[in-house]
Amino acid sequence: MFRLNQLAGQFKEVKFLADPLEYLQLYEMLEKDEKDICYAVRKFAQEKAAPTINKYVEAAEFPTEIVEALKPLKLIHKTNTYVKTGLAYLELAKVDAGLSTFYLLISSLVPHSIETFGSEEQKQKYLTRIKDMDILGGWALTEKEYGSDASSIQTTVKKVQGGYLLNGNKRWIGNGNKDILVVWARNSENNNIEGFIVENKWAGVHAEPIKHKLALRIVQNCQITFKDVFIPDENRMPKAKDFQNGVTQALQHSRVGVPWIALGIQAGVYENVVKFITRRKQFGKHIAGFQLQQERLAKILTTFQASFLMVLQVSRLAQEKKATLGQIAAVKAWVTDKTREVARLGREMMGGDGILIENYCIKALTDAEVVYTYEGSYDINSLIAGREITGLAAFK
Repeated sequence: MFRLNQLAGQFKEVKFLADPLEYLQLYEMLEKDEKDICYAVRKFAQEKAAPTINKYVEAAEFPTEIVEALKPLKLIHKTNTYVKTGLAYLELAKVDAGLSTFYLLISSLVPHSIETFGSEEQKQKYLTRIKDMDILGGWALTEKEYGSDASSIQTTVKKVQGGYLLNGNKRWIGNGNKDILVVWARNSENNNIEGFIVENKWAGVHAEPIKHKLALRIVQNCQITFKDVFIPDENRMPKAKDFQNGVTQALQHSRVGVPWIALGIQAGVYENVVKFITRRKQFGKHIAGFQLQQERLAKILTTFQASFLMVLQVSRLAQEKKATLGQIAAVKAWVTDKTREVARLGREMMGGDGILIENYCIKALTDAEVVYTYEGSYDINSLIAGREITGLAAFK
């Protein structure tokens, strides 16, 4: 049976369910080591990140001190399954989805690409430093003119003596101004899209954070230009030979993680809302006792339960290499869509106070829009699932 928390002081008569994972005993579906990761990241997020994260959000600045505090946990070394990694995303996103997205990049997209497609020399040179968080990386696919149509990217590499020359641009690249980039570019000789490891310090690389964005504000999404950047032969990832055997495989891996971030947003909304409505009184009673508030709260909580079950199952299947591209896409699309609704309901339940950053929900509302869009938009992921279901492709 789940536990009800009791408030102190003038609100001591009010009890409420604080942890949405307790409602349908979802913790019982986790292994001990998975729960240990969950509790460890929750402790870090609440003690080290929550007290200061919003000052970075308001300033749209990278939270260096929080990231430095995360390093001693050696978390990337410990989150060696989809579920463990996902629970870390969930707990970080309860505090800030931007922080969770940053962690997805450094724990999944970048190291997984090097592990899967890189040479042994590349793994030895980069992977330990990435997993120790001594270097931070971005994953550069999207371009200004090519978002969902990623297979049409125009950034190119040309073979020269000893390596390649890289020219072109990338846009919306998280961590794009840090230490390294996994860059996807079209080989001018064979027209294939291939993968390369590029160091930001190299001549010809220019990364500029995109200004004025109102979501995932701590993530340094960059516009990057490459002008005659020399990439040594040893920095071409030998197993990333084309779009399907490179980009698609990498996205299939990381796309499993994105719904966990959405789950974190849902849980963050629930936890903040339930504390708010059990403290606030109107018309002489706690607003938690109003019919419309209870209906919305029940919708938020049950949406989380359904979302968690879907995400946990597809993560288990992915770990066993049984999850299909369509299954992963369908879960990502559905859960992120429901997360937008949860954030909207949470904001409504708080009234005017719902637009204050310290009450989380307005931040969740804007961040949910991005999670709904990145790693394949809702529409594209729905069409990937539809293609698998029907056998007919409705898009390129």
